[in-house]
Amino acid sequence: MDTISEFTDRQSPKTLDRQNGEGTEVVKLCLEVTDPELIEELLARAEGEERREFALSALRIGILTLKQATGRLDADTIKHEADRLLSELSNALTNHQNSVAKDVESSLKKYFDPKDGRFSERIDRLISNNGELELFMNRQVGSEDSQLAKTLSIHLGENSPIMKLLSPKESEGFLKAMTQSVEEALTAQRNTILSEFSLDNEESALSRLVKRVETSQGEITDEFSLDKEDSALARLKRELVEVLSKHKEAADEFHEAVTKKLTAMTIRREESLRSTRHGEDFQDAVKFFVSEECNKTGDIPDDCSRTTGIIKNSKVGDLVIELGPDCSASGARVVIESKESSGYSLSKALGELEIARKNRSAQAGVFVFSKMSASPELEPMRRYGNDIVVLWDADDTSTDAYLSAALSVARAICTQEAAARSSVGIDFEPAEKAIRAVEKLSAGLNEIQKAGETIQGGSERILDRVKIMEKELKRQVEILDGTIADLKTMSSPDENE
Repeated sequence: MDTISEFTDRQSPKTLDRQNGEGTEVVKLCLEVTDPELIEELLARAEGEERREFALSALRIGILTLKQATGRLDADTIKHEADRLLSELSNALTNHQNSVAKDVESSLKKYFDPKDGRFSERIDRLISNNGELELFMNRQVGSEDSQLAKTLSIHLGENSPIMKLLSPKESEGFLKAMTQSVEEALTAQRNTILSEFSLDNEESALSRLVKRVETSQGEITDEFSLDKEDSALARLKRELVEVLSKHKEAADEFHEAVTKKLTAMTIRREESLRSTRHGEDFQDAVKFFVSEECNKTGDIPDDCSRTTGIIKNSKVGDLVIELGPDCSASGARVVIESKESSGYSLSKALGELEIARKNRSAQAGVFVFSKMSASPELEPMRRYGNDIVVLWDADDTSTDAYLSAALSVARAICTQEAAARSSVGIDFEPAEKAIRAVEKLSAGLNEIQKAGETIQGGSERILDRVKIMEKELKRQVEILDGTIADLKTMSSPDENE
């Protein structure tokens, strides 16, 4: 059966007639509540003013909610009531919090106060001198007549069963039996080990090892004996003799081939000495070679050794090459200076070449030293800015590659400067690398040629290296030619238009 909660709103002392519109109207209610949830909430409040205020607040919220449902709720009224409810709820929570805090503080102080708390008092009685814990431990383990002492005496004392087993004097004791077992096991093991190292026993490990060593020694002796044809040493000797024979045949063939090549080189040099170029003036030989190179590239050579240049009364600059119309740097000039004199140093040659470039309005210069009279410290070909210094022998065709490469580098320098002036977007990095490679290969060829002239061993390898270097030199010259061809394409009339 549901519990019924009743409450009555008493009429305010100031009660006015409802019809005159003045004052506050008071309505008395006497309600019977049967809903379990409402009853539970009402009974949770103290009887009297607290329960009355809670019931009035709940009644007001319900009425306002019904008014909102029917569209008659006033927004200001709701706000006012909500603020009032929140204020009342906050006060209630604050009072409850203060009450709980006081109860907890009182309870904790009662038990844990360091002066007179029950917990501290109990701990002191437990752990203090002559406390309960100390008295208990003394009764159990402290004195000679404690329970622990009595128990240990029964189980571990002198007359206990375990001490009898551990006593070495007892014939039936554990230690006595263990000692006898260990001695017997050690004796048996010692006899077994000694029998394995005895030569009197043919089945012992030492006897078997000696037999194996003797057998292996005999086999090794047989393998290193030349008296047996199938021994390892005899087979090795036959293979070495066969290899040496093949090497001797190869060495004879190599010697014969080198001799033939050296003979051919000697014949070619003698023919070169008898050629029409031998005996000519060195400068004329340079002009002849340069003219032949110009015929291949389409450039125009000009012998200006007897005419003055733009410098007054100066004839410095023996030969000028003007790049042909098919070149992107058409009209660019390369001046050639050549000397067959031991009195010319590198610095003097570069100074004269600088004057020659200015005198002949040239963008690049080539100074040709005679290899017969040049200083041995000079490299076969070396670039110094826009100038190239090269060693050349009119009677040695192997040096033609240096002079040809020097002319190619000079043309590349002219092409590069022309492209820079016309802002042509060409990547000159390959050309620069090719120029450096040509210089390096020229130096390498010179060293190899010197080694080949005094060859005593390894001739075939040196000659092969010469071929590789010559091939690489040609490849680098082709890179220069390819760069120049790119410039020709980019600077053609159609593209410029």
